[in-house]
Amino acid sequence: MTKALAPEVRAQFAQRLKKLRVQNGYPRARYFARSLGIEENRYTRYERAEVEPSLTLLHKMCEILKVSPNELMGFAAGASPVFGEELSQYAEPGERFGKDFALVAWKLASEAISSRAKVRSRAKPSDDPLAATRETGKLFQQLQSDPFGTVALIVADENLTHLDAKRKAEFAEIISQFTSAATRAAHEARGS
Repeated sequence: MTKALAPEVRAQFAQRLKKLRVQNGYPRARYFARSLGIEENRYTRYERAEVEPSLTLLHKMCEILKVSPNELMGFAAGASPVFGEELSQYAEPGERFGKDFALVAWKLASEAISSRAKVRSRAKPSDDPLAATRETGKLFQQLQSDPFGTVALIVADENLTHLDAKRKAEFAEIISQFTSAATRAAHEARGS
């Protein structure tokens, strides 16, 4: 007798939904429920995998979370649904190296942009409070798509030559963590 798929599908959906909600700046379910225009208890039943949302509500979730229905439902582009451990093999390009890699990539991007911003602010302060966040996001995406080439560009950045010795050592350690994670991820992807 085959295992019933519906509970597993619902459980995987619930996990993805919660993860995406938190990643998109909704730390509490009630805030996301409000943005959907529904009651908190109704929404939390989706995250507990008790019920499934309607097609209309799924559409609104995708719209607010800025994800495709495929991402929310666990489908890779042009692939079959993905459940459980198979998910990592079909992860989106930004997640293809795993969570640890992404965390170290974001840390490296944040540190690089923060250091650049300090040097630049001495010359000309920015009026845009989100400029550094946007730059961090762009650098993070570059690190995800071309890890080693982007590290080479970061290391060659003239703005970072002005860091003090202690800060350079800390920065070098983050780069080392990142390149180690990227190397491990590349080996795992090749199956070596």
